[in-house]
Amino acid sequence: MKTNWPAFRCGCLILATVVLGASSATLRGQDATAAPSSAAVISSVAITQDTQRAAVRVEGAGRLDVHAARMQNPERLVLDFAGARMGVQKSSIPGVAAPVRDVRMGQFRPDVARIVIDLTASAPYQIAHEGAAIVVYFQAQNAPAEGKLVAPVMSTSVEKAPEKISYVPSAPRANARYGKTLNAPAPRFGLPNELTQPSIVLASLKEKSEPARPAGNTQQAAQQAVQQASSAATTVASSQTTASPSAAPAARYTGEPISVNLKDVDLKDFFRLIHEISGLNVVLDPNVKGTLTIVLDEVPWDQALDLVLQNNGLDKQLSGNVLRVATRATLKNEAETQRDLEKAQAEAVAPVTVTRVLSYAKATTMTTTLKKFLSTRGDIFADDRSNQLIIRDIPSVIPTIDNLIRQLDRKSQQVEIEARVVEASRSFSQDIGVQWGMAGTTTSGRTIIGGPASVGVSPVTTGTGIPQPPLIGTPVSGTGGSSTPGLPFNVNLPAGVPSSGFYIGHRSPNFAVDLFITAAEAKGVGKLLSKPKVITQNNEKATVKQGTKIPIQTTINNTISVQYIDAVLKLEVTPQITAEGTVFMDVLVENTQVDNGIPRIQGIPALDTQSAETKVLVADGGTVVIGGIILTQQQTNINQVPVLGSLPLIGRLFRETSVSIQSQELLFFLTPRIIPG
Repeated sequence: MKTNWPAFRCGCLILATVVLGASSATLRGQDATAAPSSAAVISSVAITQDTQRAAVRVEGAGRLDVHAARMQNPERLVLDFAGARMGVQKSSIPGVAAPVRDVRMGQFRPDVARIVIDLTASAPYQIAHEGAAIVVYFQAQNAPAEGKLVAPVMSTSVEKAPEKISYVPSAPRANARYGKTLNAPAPRFGLPNELTQPSIVLASLKEKSEPARPAGNTQQAAQQAVQQASSAATTVASSQTTASPSAAPAARYTGEPISVNLKDVDLKDFFRLIHEISGLNVVLDPNVKGTLTIVLDEVPWDQALDLVLQNNGLDKQLSGNVLRVATRATLKNEAETQRDLEKAQAEAVAPVTVTRVLSYAKATTMTTTLKKFLSTRGDIFADDRSNQLIIRDIPSVIPTIDNLIRQLDRKSQQVEIEARVVEASRSFSQDIGVQWGMAGTTTSGRTIIGGPASVGVSPVTTGTGIPQPPLIGTPVSGTGGSSTPGLPFNVNLPAGVPSSGFYIGHRSPNFAVDLFITAAEAKGVGKLLSKPKVITQNNEKATVKQGTKIPIQTTINNTISVQYIDAVLKLEVTPQITAEGTVFMDVLVENTQVDNGIPRIQGIPALDTQSAETKVLVADGGTVVIGGIILTQQQTNINQVPVLGSLPLIGRLFRETSVSIQSQELLFFLTPRIIPG
C-alpha cells in the first residue's frame, strides 16, 4: 500500500499495511500466461486477531469455491479451492496468537489451490463469505465460548455479522488540516528475528547476524541482544563513519513489508510509525532531529528503519522491547565515558598479591603468556625453586589469570615413537668362459694347423701309445725345467674364478682337439634392521641415538684439538597430538656408519650416511613409510675373439661373459602410539 498523507506532519498516526500477495501487475501477467480467464486467482492471505476471535482471510479475483476438511495429529484445517490458482509470493505466514499456529499455502494441483491452517489445539471454526473474500473464524483460546460458533466440516452461511478487526490508538489526535479526528487503524505484527534474537544487527550492520532461532522467548532473547548491542556501540559508531557502504555485508531482514511515500516528514513522526508497526517502545535522544523524504514499495520495515538511520547519522540500541534511537556521536561518547569510568574504577581499587603453584608447566615459561592479560597496574614473577607464580594486580583480573592457569597447567599426553630402518641387499654374479685348442697335419706332413703356445696350453696330456699330431708334443716349459706335452689353445677365455667346468677332447694321428667350458655363479641376500624407540611428551622434542663417536685430530695455529663425529643411528622427533587423535610429527631418522671400503685420509675414515627428515601426520598406532632409497647396479663384461666372438650362436665359443647385479633397498618406517592416561 502506498501512503501519502499531508497530515503526517501534524503528528497523526499512520496505518501501515502488510501486503502478502503478489502485485496486480504480476497477477495480470500470470493470468495471461498460466490460467484461463475464468480461473480464480488467490491474491492475498492474511491473519487477524482480536480478544474474541482469530480469523484467516483469503481474497482473490474470480469466484472462490472452498472445501474444508479438519485433520488431526497434528490439528489442522485444510482449505481446497477448486479451479483456483495460488498467486501469493509467500509459502507460509506465522500465526499471531492461539489457536492459529501458522498458515501454509501452495498449488496442490494445477486446478486446486490449497491453504493449510495449522492449529495449536482443536478449536471450533466458521467459514463465511464477505464479498469476494473467504473468511475462516476461530474462537480465541482465552475468549468465552460463543454459542453460535460451531465446528462444522463445511459452512458457507453467515450466522453472525462479521466484525471489523482493527487496532484503534488510545489517544487519537486531531488533524488540523481536515478538522477531524483520525483513528488510523494499524495492525500489530510479530517482531522479526533480528529484534527478538541476541543478534548484533541492531547495533551494527558490519556484524553478520546469527541464524534465526524460534521466537518462543522474545523477552529473554531481546535482553541478550541489548547486552551485545551495548558492548558494540562504540565500535559501531566509529566504524560506520569510516567504513565504505559497499564493504558492509548485506543484513538479513524479516520484518513485514510496507509501502510508504513521505515528503519532508519530521523524523520523530517516522519513528512513531515504527512504533505502531512493530509494537516496540521507541525512545528518541534529544539530538535526533531533521526531516525525511522516502518512497518505498514492499520493503521490510526493519530495513526501512536501518536506511533512515544510516541516512541521518543515527544508530539504535535495543533493551528488552524498548528501542532507543540516538546519534552516533552520542553513542560513541557514551561508550567512551563508560570505558573511562571502568578504567578509573579499576585504578581506584587497591591491588592484591596472590601465589599460584604450577604442577606441569614451568613458571618461567608461563610468565610471558600471562603478562599479556594483566592490567596496567599488574605484574607477575616466577620462582624457579618452587615453580610458583607471584601475581600482583587488581582483584577483577585475578579470576581471568586463574582460568588461564587451569587451562594451560595441564598434564601433557605422552607419545611413544618407534622407528625401523630396514636395509635389504641382493647380489647376483655369473661368469661363463671357454678354452679350446686344435691341431692337425696332413698325411704328407706338409700342412700343419694349431694354436700358439703363448695363448696357453691345454693341461691335458696324452700317454704313450696314443697317436697325436706333431704339435701335441711341443715342449712346454714347466717347473724344474721339465717339459710336458700339451695342446696349444686357440681360444683361452676361461671364467675368472670357475666353480664348474666341462671338458671334451679327441686324439688321432693327424688331428687333436681339447675343449674346456668353465662357469661360476653366486647369489647373496642381506638384511639389516635397526629399531630405535623413544617416548616423549606432547610437543616436546626427543632424541635417541646409538653408535660410535669418531675422533678427528686437527691442528690450528700449532694447537692440536680433537673433535668427535657421530657415526650413529639417531631418531629425533617432536610429536603433536591433534584434536582428532592423530599424531603430527617433525621427525629426523639418520643412520651413519664407517665405510671401510674407502681408503682413509690421514687416518680419517669415510662415513656412509642414510637419513630421512620430514613432517608427517599419522593415526594413533598406524605405520607410515617416511622415505626409501632403492639402489640397483648391473654390470656385464665380455671378453671375446675379434669378429668371431660377435657371430650368432657359434660366437659363444669365442668369448667369455661375466654378469654382475647388485641391488640395495633402504626404507624408514615410523609408528607413533599415544600412551593412555
